[in-house]
Amino acid sequence: MKYSRAIAPAKVILFGEHFVVNGSRAIATALDLFTSVTAAEKASWPLELESASLGLKCVTGPELACSSRELEPLLSTIRALRSRGYDVPPARLTIESDIPPSAGLGSSASVSAATAAALTALAGQDIGPEELFEVTMEGERVAHGNPSGVDAATVVYGGTIVFRRGVGVLDSLDSRVGPIVVAYSGVRRSTGAAVLSVIKSLNAVRELRDLMIGLVERLIDAAWEALRDGSLETLGNLMNINHGLLSAIGVSTPELEELLYAARRAGALGAKLTGAGWGGSVIAVARPDAMKGVVEALSSRSSWVRVLEGEARGARAIETNP
Repeated sequence: MKYSRAIAPAKVILFGEHFVVNGSRAIATALDLFTSVTAAEKASWPLELESASLGLKCVTGPELACSSRELEPLLSTIRALRSRGYDVPPARLTIESDIPPSAGLGSSASVSAATAAALTALAGQDIGPEELFEVTMEGERVAHGNPSGVDAATVVYGGTIVFRRGVGVLDSLDSRVGPIVVAYSGVRRSTGAAVLSVIKSLNAVRELRDLMIGLVERLIDAAWEALRDGSLETLGNLMNINHGLLSAIGVSTPELEELLYAARRAGALGAKLTGAGWGGSVIAVARPDAMKGVVEALSSRSSWVRVLEGEARGARAIETNP
C-alpha cells in the first residue's frame, strides 16, 4: 500500500501576540511537540479523515465538504492545494496530535501543514515552504478569521523567527532557545473573538494604541538581542513586561494569572500567556536549578505541563512508501 507520513510542530509566541495583528512584529518558536498525518492511498473516492486524538471524523467526495465545523479549516487547506494545481488523490488520512487544541499552541496550523505535506508527498509532488505557508493560511483564515500568519509561518518554517504580518519572516535564530515550560489552563478559547476584541479596544484609544505598538517594537528588539546572547534573565524580565501589556488589553484571565504567579513564586525568571489569551496556555523560563520547582508548581494547578525545546524543524514529509 502506498502511503506517506508528515509531521508539523507546535509553536508558542514568545513576544508580540495581538500586537502583531495590529502592526508590530512578533517572535515565535517551534516546539518539539508534533502533529503527525499519515496519508494512505485508496483506489477511489471518498477521502476519509480521522483523528482519535482530536475527536474528528469525516468522509467526503471530491467536493471536500463535511458537516463538522471543526474540520472546515483543514478542508480549506486541502481545497487550496487543489486550486494551486496539486493533486489530491483519494486517501485515508489519519491524524495524530500531541498538541491540545484551542490552547494557543498552533494546533490548527500544525494539522493543516502536516496534512498538506502528507498529501503532496503521497502524490509524488514537491511543495516548497512558501506554498505550504499559503495553503496553511487558507485554513487559518477559516479557523481564526483575521490571523497574522505567525502561527502558520512558525510551524512551516520552524526554528525561532521574527515575523511581521504582510511581510513574513524577517529573521531567524541560529542558536537554540532552551527549555520552555508550557502549562495549559484547561480553558479553550476562540482566537478570532479575542483578536477582534483587542482590535476594537485599541482602535478606541488610537493614540495609546500607537504608543503601545511602538513599545512592543522596542521590546521585540531587546528580546531578539537577549535570545541571541542567551541572556535568560533579560528574556524573563521582558516576558513579564509583555504579559503586563497583554493583561492591560484584556486578554488575561484569573486562571492564567494563577499559573503565572505560581511559576514566578517557584523561581521562574519570566512567565506570560502565549497566543490569543482568554484561556489557552502560559509559558515560563527558569534557570536549570529552578526548573523542577516551576514544573511542580504548575503541575499542581494544571493537568497538562510540559518542558519543551524551542527551535524545532518545520513541517515536512518524513516517510514515503512508493
